[in-house]
Amino acid sequence: MTTCSKCGFRLPSDAAFCPNCGSPIKKFEERALPSDFVGNLLILGLIGTFLSLSISMLAGSIELYFLPSFFSALVVIYFSRTKRLKDAIIIAATIYLFTDAILTGLFLGTLFATQRPIDSYYAEYYRNYIPTIIDVLMYSISPVMAVVSGYIGFKIAPKRREEVYEYPRESGIGPTLVYSIKNTFKKFKYGVIGS
Repeated sequence: MTTCSKCGFRLPSDAAFCPNCGSPIKKFEERALPSDFVGNLLILGLIGTFLSLSISMLAGSIELYFLPSFFSALVVIYFSRTKRLKDAIIIAATIYLFTDAILTGLFLGTLFATQRPIDSYYAEYYRNYIPTIIDVLMYSISPVMAVVSGYIGFKIAPKRREEVYEYPRESGIGPTLVYSIKNTFKKFKYGVIGS
């Protein structure tokens, strides 16, 4: 049973006001997330994947391990101002999975297009290279770093403003740029013309 936040009186489940002190009771309702919200998380994941692939391609032959995905997850989570830790981890994991899938697809697609076996590729590019303990550790902790980057990105991301601007559209929320421009013109008009 719930209790009143002011007087501590035990409340019935259907109470709108406290029978003891008369204060209103706040009802907490859980809402299901709309399906477009999950789509937004995947879009942010794809943006991060593109950023991660760009960093990987710019690095050339330098082995960056998980760092492109890590930094791109931090950047995307920071600029999207993700509200919940769960969402930040979903974005980071999506970036890691998509980046690895695309890089593996590019690698295997190149071998398929040139009709080369994998062992000839390794023989040509890696010759007598023996993996070091750093290689083993860096590739082993890559999945863990997805969770870590989601957590760090969530902690450093600026919090969203609570104010929501509603517009008469189907989704209910319109671009804040339009509101900002209208508000700026009002201020300009009152500043130039007066009241």
